[in-house]
Amino acid sequence: MQKKLTIEGMTCDGCANSVQKHLQAIDGVEKATVNRETKSAVIKGQNEVSDNEIHDSLDGLKYNVVDIKDA
Repeated sequence: MQKKLTIEGMTCDGCANSVQKHLQAIDGVEKATVNRETKSAVIKGQNEVSDNEIHDSLDGLKYNVVDIKDA
């Protein structure tokens, strides 16, 4: 499984690190790479992760997942 996310609200490297930490905490995600400048992230794992799980991982934070695509 590999998905590319578009995420709004990241304004600094600390934001990107926080998003990465929360995405990597999702069960089934083995690696998350976040790029603040392109407002994107790529998550990879062996198991399928639902879009709802991705949204829930950032719920309550100031970041907004605006797009999720299979990569």
